[in-house]
Amino acid sequence: MSIIFFLVFLLCCTSSVLSKKDDEEVLLKIKKQLGSPDGLRWWVKGFDYCNASANIAPDYSYITCTDTGRVRSILLQNLDVTAPFPDAICELTEVQDLLLNHDLGLYGPIPSCITELPNLWEVIITDTSLSGPVPSFYNNPNLLGINLARNHLSGTIPSSFSTLPKLNSLELSGNYLTGTIPPGLLHTSTPSLVLANNSLTGELPKCYESVDFWLLDVGGNQLSSDASFLFGKQKTAVNIVLANNDFEFDLSNVEFSDHLYGFDLSHNKIYGKVPDSFATAAGLWYPNLSFNKLCGELPRGGNMWRFSAQVFANNTCLCGYPLPSCSNWAPAPAPVFSPSY
Repeated sequence: MSIIFFLVFLLCCTSSVLSKKDDEEVLLKIKKQLGSPDGLRWWVKGFDYCNASANIAPDYSYITCTDTGRVRSILLQNLDVTAPFPDAICELTEVQDLLLNHDLGLYGPIPSCITELPNLWEVIITDTSLSGPVPSFYNNPNLLGINLARNHLSGTIPSSFSTLPKLNSLELSGNYLTGTIPPGLLHTSTPSLVLANNSLTGELPKCYESVDFWLLDVGGNQLSSDASFLFGKQKTAVNIVLANNDFEFDLSNVEFSDHLYGFDLSHNKIYGKVPDSFATAAGLWYPNLSFNKLCGELPRGGNMWRFSAQVFANNTCLCGYPLPSCSNWAPAPAPVFSPSY
């Protein structure tokens, strides 16, 4: 029995050493696929990538390792490269954090193989020229965050994001995405969903009524219809940005909760009055209702001292502090004619 145990132990240790050696070869392959940039000049055969020496210039790259010497996280940024996505990254089977950002000169599609990395829990690929569709991550039990902002991605948002049970943060802003927003993209409490500055159309899925977002930002799209269901006295949503869309609903009976810190509803077609709850929402500091079709006297007292006139600018006929007095909107009295004799 002791001999069998020894052989199993030896096999495990050998496997671990081979796996570490494999990761070194993968890193060298990644360097070659990127055109061997000067920022990775210390990536050479035999280099100890788990040691601080692998992080001589963290402005360019950073690597951390597991206890067995496998690559756990890899950051590549600010490298002077013009190359396709280095698909050798998909061979780092123990990687958990994948970060490619800050003007890394990548072009072409993001390979679908990154969706098959079994231990991946964070993907950040931003500020590149990568194009093509958003990868369809599916049923990954570990993924917590995906950030693919400010690339050249196009097509629709994959509905497969709804199959990621732990996904808490999804950012796809600053791309060329079209189509509608799929329902059920996030399931955890206080998630962050940022889809700003794309070309998304249609309505917000009604299922998001039950989601208390830490941040929901869908500004700068072509979304329409009623989004008032995002607000409510009992909700714990913190920041909501709907600016620069075609949302159209009556604000008069909307209730703002004490948890709401900021919202931006500017540049839409929202009408009605500003409700009293606007002045009583204890946590509200950064609202924006400008460039809509609101009318009537603003609420008095409460938190109104916090807000400047810019918050309410360019509406149909709002009045009252901090805007001019409502008497300025009152029609002039009819002239009184005295009979002449």
